[in-house]
Amino acid sequence: MSRDLTPISRLLYEGRPLDAPVAIDRHGVRDFADLRGRVGALAEQIARRGPGRWLVSTENSYGCAVALLALAHTGSKAVLAPNRQPDMLRRLACDVTGAILDPGFRARELGSLPTLHPLGSAPHSNPRFARLDRGAPFVELLTSGSTGEGKPIPKALRHLEDEIEVLEENFGAACSESTRVFSTVSHQHLYGLLFRVLWPLAAGRPFRSETFLHPEELFPRMLESDSFVLATTPVHLRRMCSLDGFSHLRAGCRALFSSGSPLESDTATRVAEAVGTAPYEIFGSTETGGVAWRQQKPGGSASAWTPLARVHIEPPQADGRLVLRSPFVSVGSAVAGEDGQRFAMADRIEAHPDGSFDLLGRSDRVVKIGDKRLSLPEMEQFLERHRFVSEARLVATGHGTQTRVGAVVVATTAGRNELRSQGRRAVASALSEHLGSYWDRVLFPRSWRYVDELPRDAQGKTSRAALESILRNRSRGARTSPILYEELRDARHLQRRMEVPPDLAFLDGHFEDMPVVAGVVQVRWVMDAATVLLGAPPRVASMEALKFHSVLRPGDAFYLEVERDGDRLRFRLFDGDRMFSSGRFRLASAPESKA
Repeated sequence: MSRDLTPISRLLYEGRPLDAPVAIDRHGVRDFADLRGRVGALAEQIARRGPGRWLVSTENSYGCAVALLALAHTGSKAVLAPNRQPDMLRRLACDVTGAILDPGFRARELGSLPTLHPLGSAPHSNPRFARLDRGAPFVELLTSGSTGEGKPIPKALRHLEDEIEVLEENFGAACSESTRVFSTVSHQHLYGLLFRVLWPLAAGRPFRSETFLHPEELFPRMLESDSFVLATTPVHLRRMCSLDGFSHLRAGCRALFSSGSPLESDTATRVAEAVGTAPYEIFGSTETGGVAWRQQKPGGSASAWTPLARVHIEPPQADGRLVLRSPFVSVGSAVAGEDGQRFAMADRIEAHPDGSFDLLGRSDRVVKIGDKRLSLPEMEQFLERHRFVSEARLVATGHGTQTRVGAVVVATTAGRNELRSQGRRAVASALSEHLGSYWDRVLFPRSWRYVDELPRDAQGKTSRAALESILRNRSRGARTSPILYEELRDARHLQRRMEVPPDLAFLDGHFEDMPVVAGVVQVRWVMDAATVLLGAPPRVASMEALKFHSVLRPGDAFYLEVERDGDRLRFRLFDGDRMFSSGRFRLASAPESKA
């Protein structure tokens, strides 16, 4: 370990000054004395219930840190739920001893499972801790499931400690101990767990516990800090670039990290111009941990990725897949006498003599249509060369001769203008003609969907299920719901980033010359969101201060936000400074929040 780091395995054993700040939340600064005391109190409760595998699902990153350390110091393992969807919770609850959850959160899917709250008990005054075994199981994560159902990935403490050391060696020089760590990504996934919780803990940098739902909330908190870093995704960076307040962060910004998908060069340039530093992009996976990094320079062509220290890139396989050996890899094949395990990723690369490489897409998306094989990434990249296409994603369904390909396309400005003036059929015809110069017509997409942005989760990933939903809704005819791109939640808030589809069923009759989304439809969408936030359909006693400020039309992108305040639900539909509708509902009975 670097001399500037305290390994997680020795953090509570060796200790720090008791007044050293650990985290900041709405209650103020949480210091090291509070961390030790709360870990001791929770560990005692876990020991009484029984060590084992414990489900952990918290919105508060400090609560997550307390839970992870308490479980480790009782010989237990944390199972991090990647989301709070009912099927996911039901699946994870089948094989755990208990659950550690936020206060107020109780899901029916957990049944009678014993539950504890990470910050629910008074801190112990003088707890004692031993060193942790670096080789012991520490946490179990789930893959994103972007190509199928997520799989459990175990991590021993050594996998995480070794990666933290490399991160500090590579990127820590820009930060001091007082540098505050902010994040828009969840600690329930590996990227957020490392950058938001474990690395700051080991380096002694205080981290912000809450996840702020949008930049307008995040920016003021960062401006309060003399020095800060931010771990985020391309989705959030693209939105930040469009806001005037982004450039005000320049004085305190020490580093920005981005992961989940490669960052567009235009966004990297705009970020660097605004805050003075281009983001550090991290490439990796749940199975491998971090693999490589890059920092795109404004006006340059730095697209190659540099392997992280201790990550050894081997010659690509025959199909171009990346093969690596790393001490961060927790699955794969062991290699006798060598540091770390070997793992073959699904990502294809072009290796360079200096050890860097370019990403060429994934190799596990090759389908057979009739007797012809089609690489979906290759066709996607070809589509993106057309002036109408900014991004493209293809999905294949069916088997053998029944396999069909659908396309979800993010249109450029030229593409959007063509859609408005000539319609979807004309654009599809132009793109098919473009594909005809390279592929047989039998391989062309049979259905096309045009969106302002690809649907991405909080980690910046686009799932197959989200793409299938877009294609399926179109094929079934007019939609009754807006296109959902992103959802963020905490105990009291829910925010969705959405778009009004042009084939919305409720546009019929409202109105022929200028279709708009009726107010009653907007309220329906608010009720859908409120049901998710509360865990049950809300019982409304009255409606208050309901206003429709401006018309919401097909193709409009907007944010839907619902906030619970006691027995009231406040909502608004907006896009930046433009407000579409707002109001509040008084609940007849306030069900316990499920978010």
